[in-house]
Amino acid sequence: MSFNDLLKERLGDFPELLDTGEGRSLQELFLSKDTLKEFESQRLRSYCTSQCMEPTRDLDSYGRLLLEGDLSAVKAEYRGRVRRKLQGPSGSSDALTLEVAGELVAQDFASLHWGPTRVPIYNLLGLFSLIVPSFRPSYIAIAKFFINTAKVPVHGKDLSGTTALSHSFSTKPAFDLEYAQILYDAGGDVNHRNRYGGYVAQEIVQVYDSRDSQVVRRAMDALEWFLTHGGNVEILDGDGVSADRAIRTLKSKIPGFSIIVEKESKKRMAKGNKCCTLCGREGEKLMLCSKCKKARYCHPQSRACQKLDWPGHKKGCKA
Repeated sequence: MSFNDLLKERLGDFPELLDTGEGRSLQELFLSKDTLKEFESQRLRSYCTSQCMEPTRDLDSYGRLLLEGDLSAVKAEYRGRVRRKLQGPSGSSDALTLEVAGELVAQDFASLHWGPTRVPIYNLLGLFSLIVPSFRPSYIAIAKFFINTAKVPVHGKDLSGTTALSHSFSTKPAFDLEYAQILYDAGGDVNHRNRYGGYVAQEIVQVYDSRDSQVVRRAMDALEWFLTHGGNVEILDGDGVSADRAIRTLKSKIPGFSIIVEKESKKRMAKGNKCCTLCGREGEKLMLCSKCKKARYCHPQSRACQKLDWPGHKKGCKA
């Protein structure tokens, strides 16, 4: 175990030791969907980070089929599900179209979850790539099949409210930019906030040992990918803390973070009012802030940019 891993493990013990029992219990948090703060946020985080996927314990028959990485078997099983939807319940005279049957199967897949942290299907494939790295190409192929053919949405979340995209390049522990790109192209949002109100950039910049050059390099690459795909480090979490704050704190130890942020900021400034205030995307119809008429955001049906930016933007927003 490296010094970085040992330090991370030791630091992970502190929240449990400091838990005073205030707020809702874990069981109550499991049943809720609201954004958490302080003790409740840390309680759920401690639980989720202390659990792991154990295939022999946590997988049902379909989960085991996915673990085997046999794309042809996955396709055959999918066709069987669609066929059964087309046939309908016994005695039913209602006939479904192939399109509707496919949509129902996609919904079924999207509702599947495994393990103590209720891992959805794309998160599961990402975990499998860590558990059985030699099968990673097969898991990537299966993910593409679910996206392109089965039309399963990529927005599924685990118990912590984290998506497969966020997990795929958080560097804690995954760092798979190929998988991240696939999920992003399918509609994933790098600025997605989890149950703690946090987002992947905060995970990325948490470097426990700045002396480990490999860890630092990976974190810098992940941060750069985050920013060039519409990420924003100024989003506030449930406790009012941003990734930018950590980046400024670490500037003397890891100046590369600040350099990457400044580089992307200059690019966005050069775009002027042609890009979204939060994510920097251009080429889409942008919506003006109804109050100040200056800030511009992506349409809310495609991304939650205005909602994410509001906690920080409202301080200077004037009519």
